[in-house]
Amino acid sequence: MHASRLDETLSHAAAGAGVPGAQAVVLRDGDELWSGVYGLADIAAGTPVTDDTVFCLASVGKLLLATFILHRAERGLLDLDAPIASVLGREIPGTDVVTMRMLLAHTAGYPDVYESPGVQVLMPPEKPGETSDYDPDRPFTWSMLAPGYREPVEPGRHWAYSNGGYIVLTEVLARLLGGPAELMAAWAGFVASDARLGLGDGLLTPERSESARSRLAHGYCRQDGGPYADVNADHPAIGIPTDLYGLPFGDGMFAGTARGAGRFLDAVFVRGAFLGEPTLAQMTVTSAQAAADGPAEPGLDTYGLGTFRIPESGAAWQGHSGTYGGFSALAATRRADGVTLVVLTNGMTDDVQPARSIWRELAATCTA
Repeated sequence: MHASRLDETLSHAAAGAGVPGAQAVVLRDGDELWSGVYGLADIAAGTPVTDDTVFCLASVGKLLLATFILHRAERGLLDLDAPIASVLGREIPGTDVVTMRMLLAHTAGYPDVYESPGVQVLMPPEKPGETSDYDPDRPFTWSMLAPGYREPVEPGRHWAYSNGGYIVLTEVLARLLGGPAELMAAWAGFVASDARLGLGDGLLTPERSESARSRLAHGYCRQDGGPYADVNADHPAIGIPTDLYGLPFGDGMFAGTARGAGRFLDAVFVRGAFLGEPTLAQMTVTSAQAAADGPAEPGLDTYGLGTFRIPESGAAWQGHSGTYGGFSALAATRRADGVTLVVLTNGMTDDVQPARSIWRELAATCTA
């Protein structure tokens, strides 16, 4: 695996995807073999992407959150199969049937909470000219989102990707732990339990801290083939936009660097630092619902608990992808030989996930 070839591949793939900036890393068995950067974190200021630039991880965070929850379940600290009514009561529909396992597996059946008019108006407008009550500095809370939940559709019987399900999952976890602050503290203790991770100083964080803000890339979106536009240009934030990551958004709770995400996946899938093999098998085995109902998009029909399989160049990788707020990400591990590859970008389009196309080119180079 030659660093010069990976450098060339990253530059070629990122330029081909047209992203403002990108960050990537390759690890094997806990050792970093290569890292690379491309382009700009902030176009207007001309700030280049570095290894320390922080990106929104979007739905890659589902894998992180799932690992944390399964770690606690493995130790008997929570019951994945108990109806969540024991924690949430009847604050939202379906709690007497829906379980944490269903939420992890996207089989709970909750319709998209972001499509609810009362929630949709609180979020950033999807297109220029659309009206919204969005305020990037107003903290979001569970009580703001809960009214948007509707009755789940045949819970437990079908697979349907659900961001809203992971928001419910996070609220259940927070209450079991005593509240949002306790959840954050428990997460910090969880990652600190493996000294090899070294995830301090924003390498991987759910906190919208000043340290993260000072290194956070700007997110950019391109629609209809036009130029990239700063997602928050029409709604500039004083701090980190409160919808970008952090609580209560368990569907995309984390930000960080490619190095941080890579170390975490290596700890999960290669070194077995967090989960025993039986639990890891539960996490990675495709559910019957996903196999039956998953879309044709490669990988999503192999969803387990917070992770899916990604076929590339004749090999199977395990991980997750994500897009939100002008960012795209893909992080996965080739468990057969312990290789982990992460790509983060601060660009997304209306029809393509740039990180995925860059990741595939780098994965092919890693395999060659």
